[in-house]
Amino acid sequence: MNERVLVWEGCRNVRDLGGLRTCDGRTTRWKAVVRSDTPARLTAAGWSALYAYGVRTIISLRTCGLEEAELNITPPYSDLVTVQVEIEDITDTEFVQQWVNTNLWGTPLYYKDALGRWPERHAAAISAIARAQCQ
Repeated sequence: MNERVLVWEGCRNVRDLGGLRTCDGRTTRWKAVVRSDTPARLTAAGWSALYAYGVRTIISLRTCGLEEAELNITPPYSDLVTVQVEIEDITDTEFVQQWVNTNLWGTPLYYKDALGRWPERHAAAISAIARAQCQ
């Protein structure tokens, strides 16, 4: 697990998703997908670590109808691309009542409903990952 944790100054929760077991018994490839909290908080040293790790595409998962200025980033490297994908919609009143107003938004209980409600949004996120460039 320790090799999965990446220390990129400014982000508090960076993980390489390599080495995870898949349903068919294989494992995910290291340095292919990294998940993190908000890259906009990276320091210069954090950006340098991200870049040195080989990241060349940042996929910013967004919420339709929500102003998320903290997710707007301008990477310091010209070959580092940012792709924005809206995976949920806060203008959906049923969604807001069921998940946002109950403080269950983003919990494991929420994901099944979100995937069922917006499969095309989540497919767009997976497609963006599949198309992402790496070093």
